[in-house]
Amino acid sequence: MKYRCLLIAAGLALMTCRADDITTLDGKKYEDVTDVKKLPDCILFSHTTTNGVSRAKVLFSNLPDDLAQKYHYDPYEEGFYIARQNRPMILGLNRAFRLADLEAAKKKAKAEKKPIGFIMVWDSFFGQVEPMGQGGGNALAGFYTVFNKALVLVFVRHESELDKVPDAVKKGFFGPDEGGWAPNMAVVTEDCSQFICEIPLGGEHSNGMIREQVFKAKIAEIKRFQEDRKAAK
Repeated sequence: MKYRCLLIAAGLALMTCRADDITTLDGKKYEDVTDVKKLPDCILFSHTTTNGVSRAKVLFSNLPDDLAQKYHYDPYEEGFYIARQNRPMILGLNRAFRLADLEAAKKKAKAEKKPIGFIMVWDSFFGQVEPMGQGGGNALAGFYTVFNKALVLVFVRHESELDKVPDAVKKGFFGPDEGGWAPNMAVVTEDCSQFICEIPLGGEHSNGMIREQVFKAKIAEIKRFQEDRKAAK
């Protein structure tokens, strides 16, 4: 009996330690993957090669969805990680969908099962910007960097498009949290029928640290909405 228990325990240990294989989206295969360490934007791991065991790094953007989910990828977490690096970037209107392309945005959101984030912008916000800085352009870079992988983004020009957005979006653009400052964002369902939440700038003196706290609270609202919606199906 004791010997049998030892065999069962040994078998369980082997199952626990069993290595995986990983094939990336660009076709590279890693065999006998073990000792996986998750970072916000990638995984680090050991794998078998012809020369022995090596360490490798693969970005989540290069992993199939099932593997990204297995290793607990969170696009918001990655967005914050990138934003905190505060690297200068050139931001143009072409970085997101335009209101004229809303049907394409809705199609993408449905296919990827993501909400849509409508960001109210001024033309003056575009150019070279830094995600953690103050001012409209830098704030827009913060919104974009944190949310562009988790949501399907649509830029809405304050100058000419505010009256053309779906009703659910207006509820966010002109809601109680908006505060009169742009950029701000209205998050809605993939078909634009339901309002999820509004994400404000965080005040006149908003910077990356202030926005991060605002964003985290609102991301929690988005996740609750998605969980409740999934549970109701």
